[in-house]
Amino acid sequence: MATAAVGAPGVFERPKRSEVGDLSQWWVVARHQLGHYVRTYRFLGLLGFVGLISALTLAFEVSAGAPAVRIAQLNRPAEYLSNFLDYAGLWVVLAAAFFGGDALSVDFSTGAGYFMLSLPTRRGTLLAGRYAAATVATLLIILAYYAIGILGAAYFFGGSTLPWDRIAESLGLAILFTIAALSVAFTFSAFFRSPATGVLVTVLALYAGFTTLQSTVELAGLEPWWSFTYAGGAMAAALDTDFVHYQPIPLGEDQYYTLWSAYVGEGAIIMVAYLAVFSVLSVALYYHKESTA
Repeated sequence: MATAAVGAPGVFERPKRSEVGDLSQWWVVARHQLGHYVRTYRFLGLLGFVGLISALTLAFEVSAGAPAVRIAQLNRPAEYLSNFLDYAGLWVVLAAAFFGGDALSVDFSTGAGYFMLSLPTRRGTLLAGRYAAATVATLLIILAYYAIGILGAAYFFGGSTLPWDRIAESLGLAILFTIAALSVAFTFSAFFRSPATGVLVTVLALYAGFTTLQSTVELAGLEPWWSFTYAGGAMAAALDTDFVHYQPIPLGEDQYYTLWSAYVGEGAIIMVAYLAVFSVLSVALYYHKESTA
């Protein structure tokens, strides 16, 4: 029986493996990162907290009676949803801090960074995969919040009366606000080496800091067009049937306190600006930083 000669062409050649593309690598990173997020106490705790607050709100409204709720909401389901979604910005910021505030800093402050950054995977692919996972995790919480609000509106006003076009517009703004908030969170995560610091700074900057500065600027009678939380108000404004952009409140003789609310288009533009600036910053910081753990 004839045997192949040693060294004959092709006898001991290993089969060639197809190269894994960036898109496949991105999918692997995003899928595994999302699987990690949804099993953490951060996700489950925040989802449970948002659900509990929303459920208690509905319970108190039900106890007050449907007629009272309808009168308080001007007999308009859109007005009800607008008021219900007042805290949407807070939930987005908290979720963005939890899922994006330490998403990149772990590569620079823990031993895992030496393993992750030495893989034959582009840093941009790692960042994009984690960004996608954080976006989905955040949106799952926000969608749950919207779903409870829609159920409440359907209960008090009837499902056939719901303004689905305005709901879709508000939800689109919520998605834009989410990816903008995450771009800021990822920038802080890439800048600070401590994961806890990135989470804390995201909450303090995006909510506490902007809210405080916005109130101060409004007291001076100026429009806080630069404020991230001001832009977030557009999510509720999209459903507000008696929307007022500028409202002076008398404090005394010739003294006023002004309240400003962002137009829907204005809020969207501000969100896009934050997304564009901080996306570039997060990528630049992540590419130029090295692990020192």
